[in-house]
Amino acid sequence: QQKFNFVLRQIEGKTVKAQIWDTAGQERYRAITSAYYRGAVGALLVFDITKRQTFDNVQRWLRELRDHADANIVVMMVGNKSDLNHLRSVPEEDSQAFSEKEGLSFLETSALEAINVEKAFHTVLSEIHQIVSKKVI
Repeated sequence: QQKFNFVLRQIEGKTVKAQIWDTAGQERYRAITSAYYRGAVGALLVFDITKRQTFDNVQRWLRELRDHADANIVVMMVGNKSDLNHLRSVPEEDSQAFSEKEGLSFLETSALEAINVEKAFHTVLSEIHQIVSKKVI
């Protein structure tokens, strides 16, 4: 299910309002999401570290982002469910290697335990703020 949320964050002493579109990677939203890419300035590509297929899908989503979004879009790859390390099917080394090859920042999170979730958003919003301040986007 697609969700739209707004978040307010303090970045370098300024309040930044971000609209978050969560498409959950569902196929039925592919036509809709390509329209959203045009105005996007940041993206979190999230996969489940316990499901290899979700990691493999990141390549397709990244390709779509690069095909439809602004060239200066800030992209972070996020491996979620780090609390389920015992069920891991995507080695962290694979994620690191892919993100380095593609020039992405990478972070593992646990939404359940609220580990690194805020850090992921803050990192992307800070990078966007720096770029927007320089008027690149």
